[in-house]
Amino acid sequence: MTTNNITGTPQPITITLTLPHADALSKSGTLLIQRGDLAKLFQFHYTNTGDMASAIHDATNALIALENNPPPMIPDLPPRKTAVTAAPTPPAEPPEPMIQVPTKTKKGATAVPARCLRIVGGETDEDAQQQAIKIAGRLLDSGLWDGKTPIGINDVYAVQLSLDGLTDKELKVLFKLEQFVQVNPETPATDEAQGADNSLQDSQDDAPVLAEMQDTSD
Repeated sequence: MTTNNITGTPQPITITLTLPHADALSKSGTLLIQRGDLAKLFQFHYTNTGDMASAIHDATNALIALENNPPPMIPDLPPRKTAVTAAPTPPAEPPEPMIQVPTKTKKGATAVPARCLRIVGGETDEDAQQQAIKIAGRLLDSGLWDGKTPIGINDVYAVQLSLDGLTDKELKVLFKLEQFVQVNPETPATDEAQGADNSLQDSQDDAPVLAEMQDTSD
């Protein structure tokens, strides 16, 4: 029997009678009887109120029998898991091309981003590229250049002559970086210049230097 959880007394029985209008002597109706979570629905025929009382009596007995032998509880279904689609991992950016610049202070070579060392004037052949690497090493050893600021060399041979005979200390104390190279030179946006930069980056294993190729078709 269903009981009230607060007082411990049985919960009341709720009976709902539905009696459709009919002119016939014998009529039919429905009876819903409920207590707590258990309920039963009956259909009965009646000709007088005594028939209704009998229907209520029978329904009450049926409800009590149901309470003594209730149906098994059907557990609630677990919530349906929604498959979570992982967001696609964006492709990793290719590593930035680097140039290995021989230096004395590092006792080996210093890796410099290829975009930070360019030849912007004069000769740009392989010998000029090697000279640009040596100039970059001198500028790094003297402390004039940090290897991170983009620089452009107008004429590698003229700059090399300017550096010859000067010690690293003299370079640092007496000169400025702008006296030897262009600082933050403008990067040409032409397809030809971009193609030249790419070809130099592809050949870094043989000649590890980045130079800006000029149009010499004139």
